[in-house]
Amino acid sequence: MLTKPFEIRYDELDTQAHIGPVTLLRCFQEAAALDAASFAFGWEQLQKNNLSWVLTHMQLEMLAQNIAKQTIFIKTWHAFSDKILSRREFEITGADGSLLARGASWWILMDTQKRRITKNPPQLLALNPQEPTYIMQEENFKRPLPPNTPLSAEKTFAVRAEDLDLNGHVNNVHYAAWALESAPQGKELHKLLINFKNECRAGEVLDAFAYAETPQIYQHVLKRRSDGKEAAHVITFWQ
Repeated sequence: MLTKPFEIRYDELDTQAHIGPVTLLRCFQEAAALDAASFAFGWEQLQKNNLSWVLTHMQLEMLAQNIAKQTIFIKTWHAFSDKILSRREFEITGADGSLLARGASWWILMDTQKRRITKNPPQLLALNPQEPTYIMQEENFKRPLPPNTPLSAEKTFAVRAEDLDLNGHVNNVHYAAWALESAPQGKELHKLLINFKNECRAGEVLDAFAYAETPQIYQHVLKRRSDGKEAAHVITFWQ
C-alpha cells in the first residue's frame, strides 16, 4: 500500500479553478506506478522481461465537487490477482482528510514482444492478501446501450505523439478526457466507468459519440476511424 501527496499545479485546474476528475486520474496513475514498483512490478522492472501493465477497465466515483487547489493524498493498493486479472483500489483525500474520490481498476500483464496477454507470475499471486480489501463493488461495464438512444454529441480527436504513454499507445487518461468533452452542461460528474477495448497509436483518428441514455446517464463510444473498432467505451453518471 502506498500513500502519496500531490501538490496540484495551476495548470492542472479546470476553467473554474477546480481540481477535475481527469487530474485526479492522472495522479492515481502515477501513484499506482510507484506502488507497483515497490513490490518489483514497476515499468522498469517489467520491461526487462518484455512485460507491461495494461489497464482493462476502471471506475471512479466523485465524492466531492468544486474541489479547490490544494495538496491531495492518494492511497492505493494491490487488492488481488487471479491467473489473468489484477485489481487495484484507490482513495483520494483532501488536505483536511476529507474523502474526495475513490475507485477501482483492473489490469493485465502484456508480453510486449508477442503482443499477447500473459498469465500472472507466481511472485504476483504470492502478494494476494488472505482477505482482499475492496473499496467498492465492481460496476456493470457491459451495460448495453438501449435501442434508439439519441445521439447527444459527436467529436473527432487526432491522436498526437504527446498523447502516448511508455508503451507507445494512447494513455488511458486521455480517453476519459475525450469522453468528458461531450459532458452535459450544468451538471456535475458523479461516476465514470471506462472499458478499454483496442489500443490507439499516433496518427490515429478517433470519432467520439455521446448518447444520452437518460438526463443523468451518458454512454460514450470512441471508435478508431481506420477500422471502425471501439477503442474505449465510457459510461458517465451526472447529478
